[in-house]
This record gives sequence, C-alpha cells and structure tokens, in this order.
Amino acid sequence: MLVAHTNDKKRINLVKGWNKEQLEKLRKNFRFVCPVCKKSVRLKLGSKRRWHFAHYGEVSCNLELEAESDYHLLGKEQLYHWFISQNIHALLEPYLTSINQRPDILIHYQKRYYAIEYQCSPIPLSLFEKRTRSYLEKDILPIWIYGGNRLTRKSSILFSLSPIEWAALQPHVQLDNFLLYYCSTTQQFFSLLNVSSLSSQSALSQIKITRLQDCSFASLLGNVDVYDDNWKLYWITIKKKWRYSVTPYPSRTQKYFNDYCLQRKISPWLYPIEAGWPTKHHQWFETSPHIWQTFILIYLLNFPLEYKFTFQDVYRYLKELVKTNICRIRSLPYYEGHFSYAIMSYLQLLLHSGFIKRNKTKEFFRVKEIKYPQSIEEAIKRDEEFVKNVKIN
Repeated sequence: MLVAHTNDKKRINLVKGWNKEQLEKLRKNFRFVCPVCKKSVRLKLGSKRRWHFAHYGEVSCNLELEAESDYHLLGKEQLYHWFISQNIHALLEPYLTSINQRPDILIHYQKRYYAIEYQCSPIPLSLFEKRTRSYLEKDILPIWIYGGNRLTRKSSILFSLSPIEWAALQPHVQLDNFLLYYCSTTQQFFSLLNVSSLSSQSALSQIKITRLQDCSFASLLGNVDVYDDNWKLYWITIKKKWRYSVTPYPSRTQKYFNDYCLQRKISPWLYPIEAGWPTKHHQWFETSPHIWQTFILIYLLNFPLEYKFTFQDVYRYLKELVKTNICRIRSLPYYEGHFSYAIMSYLQLLLHSGFIKRNKTKEFFRVKEIKYPQSIEEAIKRDEEFVKNVKIN
C-alpha cells in the first residue's frame, strides 16, 4: 500500500514527492500503522521494488487485501497523478469507515463520488460483489479498471473474460456497455466496447486503445468516436464457428443440448436460423445464445400454431433450466434487472422476424413452423439472409 499513518496520526502518502532521505528520517523517528486495522506496518525502501508500506508477517487486516505487485503500485500512482492533473479532487487509499472499504483512489467529479479500483490480480467473485454493492449503496459509483496484464485477447475481436471481468461490465452513455483496462508499463487504457457474450468466458468486442496522456476521465467514460458497423459479419463468423464446432469433451450444458436435439431428431449443428443472435440484455446468460435461444424455440413448438402463450410461460421454462444449471446466468451488479430481460428481448426478435405475433392482451402466438437447415452450407446462407432482413434489437 502507498498510504499509512504515523503513530501521531499524520497521513503519509508515498506519491507526494518524498525523497529517500526524508523517508528514512521518518522511518527512524516514527512508527507507522495501517489506516484500516491500526496494526504496525513497515516502510520498505528497497531498490528493486517501488517504495511501499507492508504489514508485518501474516497479519490479518480488517479488509481482505491482495498482495500488490510493482505493476499494481505503479499503475495506482499513475492514475492518481492523472486525476490530479485534470484538477479532479482525488484521495489515495482512503479508508471509508461507513462501509469498511478502502478504494485505491476516491475522486469527486461533477458532484459525484467515484471509487477507482485498479485490479491486477484475481479476487473471488463474492468479494467483487461485496465491494461493488457496498459502494453503490452509499451512492459511490465504483469504476473497476483491470490491469492490462489481465486482458486476454484471442483475436482482433475476440476476448476471454473471467467472472469478475464480466461482473464489471457497465452501461455506457452512448454504447451498450464497456469494460476498462490499464497497463502501467505502456501507460495505455484498453476499452472494450459493446461487449457481446458468446459463452461463459468468450466475448466479442471492439477495442479502443488510448494513451494516458491523450485522454481525460470525461472522455474515457463519455462519447466515443470508434464504432465498427461490421458486427453482422463478425456475428455470422461466430455462428459458423458454432455450427462447425465439434468438442471431444463437451460441457454439461453442451452435452445436454446435444442430447436434447438428437432426441428430437435435430442435428445440434443445424439448430434453427432464428437462434444464436445478440439480442439486448443477452449478457445475463453465460450460456451461448444459440443454445438458450434454441431451447426457447423448441419449447414454443409445444404450442400449436395460433395457440396463445405468455411471457411468463417462457420465463418459467427457462427458469427451470437455470435452476438445474443447464442454462447459467451471470452476476451483473451494475445492471438493474434480471435474466428475464434477455428472454423478453429475444421474444421481441421473434416478433420482428415474423415467427410469433402478439395480441392486444399481450399474449403471444406462433404463426410459423421452424424450418431446420438441411446442411451447414444452407444454414450459413440462411443466417446471412436473416441478419440482413431482421432488426436485431
């Protein structure tokens, strides 16, 4: 950590321009304590690592603290100075007694408090949720900025995200959502924009790279000038991958899906054209869109043409699949709502495609049968036609 108190309660911030001689004198004349647990800490002024405070031995602090690498300490210091350079009031490592939390940086910007959490090491999802909800309950907006060392890029548009990275997904004023990374080595921000869920870990996203010196906090969170309208081509590529993919050791969900389709004499790779699209709110599902959306379509075949069904009917069916972990959902602390929002958005897509209709009493009814593709080549061609003619919400 970069902040500690002396035994006479003076706050010592190591990024405030101290030289080694001054700090050695402080170390000689004062005892340092952790602002959180009030236990003694030592000031480490080595030549290999950045100067920092550390607890003695295996001391259990009141906050669950992760070991901070040089990469982390350097990034925290750079971000702190970046805020100060914009005349944004910033406090480094303040302890918020009301919620027993200590953000890396607390800022006050445009009449609102933001807790900046620079996270370079993995933490349990439960701890992430606890911290995030504690801030939000106090009307402090947490901004999780992950270390650039955590960014896992599989291709120009494909990324692998851990559960805590998915959970940090935030709504954006202009786009669907965003996720932030910062590399203290290159001093660059990496912003993932319009993140779409492909599976529990895989995501399709645009990426924007910005040097620290070339952006402000306002520009980082505000309007963006990067928009790639080729998402339809990218999504067709994803659907091709799902159709051609044969996994030797399928997950429990994939095995269930394969058996579910085969029992109905359907090829798992020739799933309906109407399934597998990035509808609004679909990030609530960890399960791939082509799987949970196919479950809905096949469920709707239980109803004869023109037979009335409700949103609640579909929701109850998916809820059972969620209860048994066949379909898995995510924790999204920044979002109000529920995975039911994703179900309704998908029903809206089926309305746009003409597969179902809705009456004045908000009941749905099916007006078409599913026309399963007979080959992968046919499926790909029809996927391409579908995305051209149907509004994806």
